[in-house]
Amino acid sequence: MLKRYIFLLFTIFVSFFVFTFVWFFSWLKSPNTAHIEPVEYSLVEGSTFMKVAYDLERQNVISHPKILAIYAKILNVTGELKVGSYLFPKDITPNQVLTKLVRGDIITTRVTIAEGLNIYQISELLSQLFPKVKHRVWLDLMFSNELIQYVAPNLGIKSLEGFIFPQTYVFNPNLPPKIIVKTFLSEFKKNVTQDMFIKAKKLGFSPLQYVTLASIVEKETGMPSERERIAGVYFNRLKLGMKLQADPTVIYGMWKTYKGSLTRKDLITPTPYNTYTQYGLPPGPIASPGLASFKATLSPISNDLYFVAKGDGTHIFSKSLLEHNKAVHNYVIFLKKSKKESD
Repeated sequence: MLKRYIFLLFTIFVSFFVFTFVWFFSWLKSPNTAHIEPVEYSLVEGSTFMKVAYDLERQNVISHPKILAIYAKILNVTGELKVGSYLFPKDITPNQVLTKLVRGDIITTRVTIAEGLNIYQISELLSQLFPKVKHRVWLDLMFSNELIQYVAPNLGIKSLEGFIFPQTYVFNPNLPPKIIVKTFLSEFKKNVTQDMFIKAKKLGFSPLQYVTLASIVEKETGMPSERERIAGVYFNRLKLGMKLQADPTVIYGMWKTYKGSLTRKDLITPTPYNTYTQYGLPPGPIASPGLASFKATLSPISNDLYFVAKGDGTHIFSKSLLEHNKAVHNYVIFLKKSKKESD
């Protein structure tokens, strides 16, 4: 009788264990039926695994949060949660939820700041990539005195123009906008070194003048082989007291009304940035120079005073006005020919 009783208890125990085992792994591999739409969840610093599990239960991502917490503790991963924003699709299983949390599979936003963009273009780009943040917020940050003092203290600048460092960044989309912009500025400080500013000073440029000239070089050509030569043209013109006559500076000075092409009237209409009407460098940068333009500005190698487009992305350089006028004439012929062919 006793043996039969022990056998019965053993059978019940084994059956319960098998049932629990089967149920647990079925639950672990099955989506929660109440989870009918994707859920975005922000895991903040200091959150315990149990809190996260119960948060996810409230949003119907999982059921039985305590079981998930016990399973995570058995695997010894309760302390490995990665802070950030997570997206849980409707068909995700508890096991996949745990894997996502431990791996830190957070939502990220990739931001590419291209060389030559100005703060107005960058603000527009950021408002598109971070739709939860209004365009005005990004634009206001470009004029933030706090951020200006962070990247360029005592330079007297009024905006971050020229100091947003071009490269590709990856962000948590829920980061505060100020932190995102500050990251761009930190990269500027890391890449544009004090040694570079010292070299610029030896060439006769203040830090602001250096960034300004680099921004003009950036906007004038996309050809790496031409950057140092273009820097040389402007360096020579500055030494001789000639007007820079750089089209990109005119465009920047009339940015809000610029319609895609410059007219003769634009060139003779004075603005602080119009280097056809003003001598010397404009009052500040006109775009974000890339590292190559910063380096080229420190190595002006040209004896030329003029350059004009050839129509193929490169330029013809000239030492005299007579040579330059011939090059301009040829360029005008090229444009007329191209227009006829397109018609």
